[in-house]
Amino acid sequence: MPDILISYAREDEAAATRLRDALAGQGWDVWGDASNDDRATEGSHPGMAIGDALNAVKCVIVLWSDAAIGSKAVRLGARVARLAGKLVPVRIDAADIPSELRDGRPANLSEWAGDVVHPEFRKLTQALELRTHRRVRSGEWIAPSPRLRRLRARALAAVALVAAGVVIGYGVARLDAAPGGGAHRVLEQGLKEFFDGKYVEAQADLRDALQAGNGAAAYYLARMYRDGLGVRSDSARALAWAEQGAARGNALAQNMVGLLEDSGRGTARDDKAALASYLAAADEGLAWGAFNAGWFYESGRGLAQPDAAKAFEYYRRAADDGNAAAGNAIGDLYRTGRGVPQDPNRAVQWYRWAADRGSAAASLSLGYMYANGRGVAADDAIAVELYRHAARQNLPGALNNLGYMYEYARGVPLDLDRAAAYYRRAVERGDKPALANLGRVLDKIKAKAAASKGR
Repeated sequence: MPDILISYAREDEAAATRLRDALAGQGWDVWGDASNDDRATEGSHPGMAIGDALNAVKCVIVLWSDAAIGSKAVRLGARVARLAGKLVPVRIDAADIPSELRDGRPANLSEWAGDVVHPEFRKLTQALELRTHRRVRSGEWIAPSPRLRRLRARALAAVALVAAGVVIGYGVARLDAAPGGGAHRVLEQGLKEFFDGKYVEAQADLRDALQAGNGAAAYYLARMYRDGLGVRSDSARALAWAEQGAARGNALAQNMVGLLEDSGRGTARDDKAALASYLAAADEGLAWGAFNAGWFYESGRGLAQPDAAKAFEYYRRAADDGNAAAGNAIGDLYRTGRGVPQDPNRAVQWYRWAADRGSAAASLSLGYMYANGRGVAADDAIAVELYRHAARQNLPGALNNLGYMYEYARGVPLDLDRAAAYYRRAVERGDKPALANLGRVLDKIKAKAAASKGR
């Protein structure tokens, strides 16, 4: 389990980078590349979900600044981290940390320039040691290598997923408790129990919060039944709970209704209804709702025909909230000239933006652009690095492309055995082109062995 996740406003990326490198140099395991597995949770398109980031770390550092105070996503992410007992607030300017999200006297790094013996930095590391129950080496900071810096820069952007739009699957969206502090406290207690895996207790408190009119409670009840958390998995009951949250205007619940209608879980598959649910979630400001709506417009699902221009509009709304999957989709539209003028240069810009925010699909796309010299000067070495980044997240297309690069010695030495290994991994993950490629390279290996025997 990684030690630390860093949450920050986009304007504070430089401060976050400095802190991440200093902590990593001291031996802390700072959150690495975001997971883009094949489980469609809050994104309907397979491979676009980021994963359960909050559960994957021991603590969440929130960098507080004027920009962070003004960021709804940062505040909500901090609230979720506090409910999970993982919040470590850090001040990086003179902004006042919200009282409910303050923990004792937070470390003040407003005048910190990266010195690991600075008393406020040491104060932070002591707090981290208490949170993580481990000690790390002290002393001078060992700077990471240039290559590690590049890889961690992408990881840091992924770390911003708390700031870019509440952690997928754990976003509170809005703690819209009915008037009265009691209802709000019941919801917070239910969420804390949910994150702690105490699902029996969580269900009781979330039901009480829902009765008080809180749509967020319905969303978490729906998650319990959809994912079988403490109860038998039941898509129909998950849909019923999600519909109650959607009726109360909760964006995560509206999006979940769309996901269930989209996949035909708990109800007959209904593309038109799913699109309407995604649009409702998008209108409530949920980036994944906007992304899912964009995907439907692009593919024509729930419509008479595809509408790439409308897809671009919704992808852009999602990207404006930091959604990396949407950035990759916008890159695809510019690359192919659908809904926007064809522009390989802008496609590269969007792929890079999305890759820097943890999208394995965007790393694959950007690698393709470098391998083929589209929008950038051709560079097989960079293409290989990008393919490897995506392959570490087991993206089938990246595994297949790496196999191709080893088969034809592009950016790497010729290595048919390694090519076969990558092709085989891609085949195991359902990549159809990789099957033909595997057959071809195995024939080459046999021919080479036969030639060696004949000498």
